[in-house]
Amino acid sequence: MRRALADTVQWWGRNRHAILFALLIATIAMGPLLSVTGSGGWLLNASLGLTLLAAAVAPTRDRVRRRGLLVLAVAAIVLGLAPIRTGFGETGPLTLALWSAIAFVAATRSFRYAMSSARVDREHLLAGLNTYLLVGVFFGAIWVAMEKAMPRSLLLGGAPIDAMVLPDGIYFSFVTLASLGYGDFTPATPIARGLAVFEVVFGQLYLAIMVARLVSLRIAVLARDDPP
Repeated sequence: MRRALADTVQWWGRNRHAILFALLIATIAMGPLLSVTGSGGWLLNASLGLTLLAAAVAPTRDRVRRRGLLVLAVAAIVLGLAPIRTGFGETGPLTLALWSAIAFVAATRSFRYAMSSARVDREHLLAGLNTYLLVGVFFGAIWVAMEKAMPRSLLLGGAPIDAMVLPDGIYFSFVTLASLGYGDFTPATPIARGLAVFEVVFGQLYLAIMVARLVSLRIAVLARDDPP
């Protein structure tokens, strides 16, 4: 039993960023799917909770910090899923803000891990992708929390939003992060506009930094393999 548990922990450690990447992609895809099927929003909350948990338990040298993050993640999941919601967007703004704060810490850790590599491998590349996806998914939670706490922070087609839900928040977050600017959702208050500008700037700078990092690592590998 102990041997099996140890093997599971080692497997998790070797594939933690691949697992987190799969959970993030599933969470992003789940919103539109649930909207079409009419399923309960608790599935999306559960997916977000599992993603948060996977991000929180990623191995790190600082055990105290990891355990503290794990406790916060479990508390956020309990707040988000009990009582289980039957529709979208039932989670309160404080819980959504807590989810986003934990995700910010997890994204920071993923970014540091991605930048620590001297070569490009699967886990470090996925860590870089996870940072981008974590920011996009959990910025979506921030947008929903803002609209709940400060109604009319966002407009839909120039009109107030009746009830912003998590799939809408995730959609608007990635549209903003990638600076697509479709124009369906628009920030209407100074705070919302400032947050949108911050997310756009982060998205563009992050992609530039990651591309520069990958190119520099590739050039370094070629220089070692083919010395002058």
